[in-house]
Amino acid sequence: MAYLKTVLTYHLPSEAEVDKAFLESHGMAVCLLNGNTSRNELGAPFFIQLQVADEEHARAVALLREVNPGRFGSASVVNELDRAIKRTIGLFVLGAGAAAILGYVAAPAPVRQPDLPYYMATPDLRPLAAFFTGILGGCLAVWLGRKRTSPQSPPAVP
Repeated sequence: MAYLKTVLTYHLPSEAEVDKAFLESHGMAVCLLNGNTSRNELGAPFFIQLQVADEEHARAVALLREVNPGRFGSASVVNELDRAIKRTIGLFVLGAGAAAILGYVAAPAPVRQPDLPYYMATPDLRPLAAFFTGILGGCLAVWLGRKRTSPQSPPAVP
């Protein structure tokens, strides 16, 4: 009994069906995991996995890479995306931490009155202020730290 191995993962069912038909035309048995979860072109709620038998995996990858090499991505693009994600997370954490500390310090401390029962005392809102200022500070840090790129001009129409 052969085990199935995932070749590619898709978001649109139409792309998965095209590659499935292509591999089947080359004599391979192909399975689409989660292929029937959504039959619209807005996207599936789960990723669709194109799977072949373990013995045919290398041949399927070679065939699909020959037809459309861009679908498999390149190591440099993956590394660049990884660096961008790590940079964004770092900016968010630094901005959120600094803003949360400032929000906690800037929020007024509750005034305790000894003659009031505990349920009538003013609640301490400093943790809540720190949370929300931290979220806003993190988003602001990411927004300010994004790479500025000039918009590309549209191609000239002949």
